[in-house]
Amino acid sequence: MTKITASTLPPLSEVSPQCVKYYKPLAKKKKKAIDLDEIGTPRYNLLLDLMKCQVKHPNSTSGDNEEKTIDVKPCVKVEKAYNSCHAGIMGVGNFKGRKNCGKEIESLFACVNPNASLPQA
Repeated sequence: MTKITASTLPPLSEVSPQCVKYYKPLAKKKKKAIDLDEIGTPRYNLLLDLMKCQVKHPNSTSGDNEEKTIDVKPCVKVEKAYNSCHAGIMGVGNFKGRKNCGKEIESLFACVNPNASLPQA
């Protein structure tokens, strides 16, 4: 069971401008952790919206007069894996014998935030 806190989130400078609306409420409540196994909670859904936004709108960071964009092509596959899990959980109540998508959302978080380190449970 992995939990994400505001300190685990990437800095605001690494978040695409289109995704700031999802980032700010998560960063505001610094002490409230998001349990990745609790699918459907408001903070979980906000984190999911942030990650989906980051896949859709990768952030460009400018350094040495050239823009670098995080490669999100692998993240699209990870997002599809999460969507399959979510559909299974919402449809029949489980996915591959599990009742949550903790592994999939953790993989998606790691993909869109390669510099972030997740706490080990």
